[in-house]
Amino acid sequence: MFAPLIGFVLTVLLLLAIAFVMSYLFWTDRYKTPEVIAAEVMHFSEQVTGVMSVVGVGAIVFVVISALINFSIQIH
Repeated sequence: MFAPLIGFVLTVLLLLAIAFVMSYLFWTDRYKTPEVIAAEVMHFSEQVTGVMSVVGVGAIVFVVISALINFSIQIH
């Protein structure tokens, strides 16, 4: 029952961990401290969360509108 949710959360955490490691090892300049890199990764995770929220709300709206249209077609 909760397996898809747990899998999704673990996948997101894995992607954020990979983003932190990649930014620490390859993407950032050497003068940045781990605290600065962690702040940048936190900002990135906030952006990802915002995009996921917008996509989730859009999916809910799509399902509701599809159900209403389907119900409306069945009535006529």
